[in-house]
Amino acid sequence: MPALTVPRAPGRLPLLGHAHRLFRDPVGLLQSLRAAGPVVLFHVGPRPVYVVNSPDLLRRMLVTDAGSFVRGLAYDRARPILGNGLATSDGDTHLRQRRLMLPSFHRARLLGYTGVMRAQADVLAGSWRDGQRVAMDEALHRTSAAGALRALFRTDLDDAIVAEIDDCVTVFLREIPLRAVLPRFAERLPTPGNRRFARVAARLREIVDGMIEERRTPSRTRDDLLSMLMDARDEDTGAAMTPERLRDEVVTILAGGSETVPSTLSWLYHELGRSPGVQARLQGELDTVLDGRPVEFADLPELTYTRRLIDETLRLHSVAWMMSRRARTDVDLGGYRIPAGAELLFSPTTLHRDPALYPDPLRFDPDRWLSPPPRENFVPFGAGPRKCIGDHFSYIQMTVIVATVSARWTVTPADGNRVRERASGALRPDHLPMTVKHRPSDGYGKAQRVSACTAAYAEASSAPASTVEDETTYGV
Repeated sequence: MPALTVPRAPGRLPLLGHAHRLFRDPVGLLQSLRAAGPVVLFHVGPRPVYVVNSPDLLRRMLVTDAGSFVRGLAYDRARPILGNGLATSDGDTHLRQRRLMLPSFHRARLLGYTGVMRAQADVLAGSWRDGQRVAMDEALHRTSAAGALRALFRTDLDDAIVAEIDDCVTVFLREIPLRAVLPRFAERLPTPGNRRFARVAARLREIVDGMIEERRTPSRTRDDLLSMLMDARDEDTGAAMTPERLRDEVVTILAGGSETVPSTLSWLYHELGRSPGVQARLQGELDTVLDGRPVEFADLPELTYTRRLIDETLRLHSVAWMMSRRARTDVDLGGYRIPAGAELLFSPTTLHRDPALYPDPLRFDPDRWLSPPPRENFVPFGAGPRKCIGDHFSYIQMTVIVATVSARWTVTPADGNRVRERASGALRPDHLPMTVKHRPSDGYGKAQRVSACTAAYAEASSAPASTVEDETTYGV
């Protein structure tokens, strides 16, 4: 049977291809291509790129036929910072490294991380004043980055080092999308972006080398991710990680773990601010389950509405708006012939906003998760052998932060603010000023709090429901 013809995206320009649209509105471009077919071809300059839109074909690429694909161009361009860590490696190397790192993300380890995450969230929740206007995205970014770093590496990690790591990762994620589409020679030009990229790459490696060197001193034993990685041995060879590989894995974790959680939480609080009924239901659940005490790991399965709220945020606001693969050999993908060496993209964001998969997709509705979609329709952390190793860690951290903050504070949008998506290494809100109002606690019993939440939910539910089109600008 002859191969199916891959439809081509309209609007290609000489020399530029579709780069002008990709730079101007990347999510909008990818969203517009979904109607063109299961696989669509567009060009970045002269380079052809295949966009995979079908969830069934996406599952073949990521799971069933994962061995026919390797990491794509975006990951190649990340190697100056990530080296050959888990995010950029393939094949047997990737499998060995994943096996070495998995014990650090097992359930028993995750339980131990919860207290550190909660302590960092407590610092944030205790820092606000009633009626204060806060930059919510910045506050959540600092809190989640510090919580993750201290949970995984050192509980006594200095605030200045946490801030510096976070700044380095922010620069890295901002520069990666541009580097992924520019020709290779552009990386060597003495541009401000290239200089920033080189500077943060060197500084991140310097910080990590210092952390590793400190662990080599026998002064005291630590029970954290870095120490576990240093002690890990390959089950086949008995070999430890080389210093270079150890550094690459730690830098990869720093980069990968510093963006998904804060960006998702920023969108979650944006939605809480504009959906009083959703916020009231969340707080009612927290009052019922926690009754004013700090959240514990054992509470997480009981926070079912909180989990639905997080899942709906991950669906509507998938921060990993673009992922890439490269065909190792000629591949038949649902009847479409993909030549060896071809670059392929897929977008969790546009997949999750497809009306054929999610009715009324731009409506924020946590209750759609009462009947979860097929797993191939929901891939915020990827799928298959290269699925993000820290997905459960991220869920726990988001739940702990939401439970700690929303049990004490109600958020409302700042007057006149309009939130826009900013597509860099992650899909973030460009800014998120919000006003925080303290919730009663001392002298205010569980029954009263639940009753107040129920009344607020009923009042909010009587108003017309909003969709993301009301106040927020999206590339759709």
